[in-house]
Amino acid sequence: MAKRLFALAATATLLASCSGGANPDDVVDTVRLTEQSQLQAIEADEVVGIVRLYADDAVLVRPDGSVLNGGAAIGEEYAHLIEDPNFAITIEPTDGWASANDDLAVLTSQVTFTTSDPETGDPVTLPMTSQTVWTKDPGGSWMIRSAYNVAQAGEEVAEEESVVAE
Repeated sequence: MAKRLFALAATATLLASCSGGANPDDVVDTVRLTEQSQLQAIEADEVVGIVRLYADDAVLVRPDGSVLNGGAAIGEEYAHLIEDPNFAITIEPTDGWASANDDLAVLTSQVTFTTSDPETGDPVTLPMTSQTVWTKDPGGSWMIRSAYNVAQAGEEVAEEESVVAE
């Protein structure tokens, strides 16, 4: 009986050690730090630093629903944005999860995105929610595979919706 219990315990230990074993919270923290390096590149107007985290086949969905395909297209957009004197972006993490295999993470954030109004030149800020999918490349670096950005309703729309709901 003791041999049987030992064999079961040994099998359970062996299976647990084969399951990947990465702490998902630690993985999310690591990816968030990687994301911070991208924000620092944005603040420094360094297009190469901004784009280096996008996979060559990455997809970025803008709040208006238009899509940028590939790191090169995303880089061109960032190059255009950093020429805008009002361009600014802030990211406030709200949620995230990662696989225990340390190869996939999804981050959700509240973002404020400021650019110039094309007609007046005044700053216009768009609040949005962003969900970014990250995977590890073969070299072990975290890369953005997709970024999906959704504009948040303005205060006027939110007030109208609450009146309709009542």
